[in-house]
Amino acid sequence: MSMHRREVLAGGLAGGLAAWAGGAAAQTASQATPQAAPQNAVGGPMVAATGRFQARPLAHPPLPPLGPGFHKLGLAERDAHLFVPPGLDPTKPAPLIIMLHGKSQLANEVMGEWKRAVSRRKVLLMAPQSRDFTWAFDQGPIGPDAVFIDRAMDAIFQRFVVDPKHIGVAGFSDGASYALSTGLVNGDFFSDIFAFSAIRYYAPGSFGNPRVFFTHGTRDPGANFANAKSMAAQLKADGCDVAFYEFNGGHMFDEECVKRSMARFLS
Repeated sequence: MSMHRREVLAGGLAGGLAAWAGGAAAQTASQATPQAAPQNAVGGPMVAATGRFQARPLAHPPLPPLGPGFHKLGLAERDAHLFVPPGLDPTKPAPLIIMLHGKSQLANEVMGEWKRAVSRRKVLLMAPQSRDFTWAFDQGPIGPDAVFIDRAMDAIFQRFVVDPKHIGVAGFSDGASYALSTGLVNGDFFSDIFAFSAIRYYAPGSFGNPRVFFTHGTRDPGANFANAKSMAAQLKADGCDVAFYEFNGGHMFDEECVKRSMARFLS
């Protein structure tokens, strides 16, 4: 069932704050949320409670860039992966896509579908691992997952000049649902949202107006096609710039949709 953005605004952040106070913080404090962190710090209490990211691109990153290829960021056992395309000029602002995996997938499993596309267009690609077996957003995109994504993005901003006008969040299946949720909550930060076979979303408190690219297989057994079209129509009615691409297939990435979404992202 699709959620109306204005309806979830009424539900507000109170539910998210209550859910976070219920004990999730204690489980992740050692790896993601230092108790002494200021309220609005990267990966701090505000991120945990609201899902509003604090990491921002830097004009002059203090650390040297990483070379071409795949890298682990070294932030946690369930880590984030970064792909640096060959030929990327680290002195020039680069687009960045945050790619969120599907249920029970490994983060780096979703990167292969995008390697060719980001290499050709010189786009940084980061894939964080969810804190549990999938992304948790029943109370909104808050808690440990939001904290870790914020920290992972900050680690990239410390090493690369990132174009603030081209930062996208993408996902497949459960990852697409989380991408929609966190992308709408941080719509003044993300320029684009890519939803590949999304199931649902929940965005209590939307900001900005990011472009949204939906793609869905007409024969998808895992995520209802009609529901995806309904979500896209609702977001369009709410004022989002929405593109919907359907393909004749199941619960999967479609190569053509990756190309189309990348062209739209960089247009």
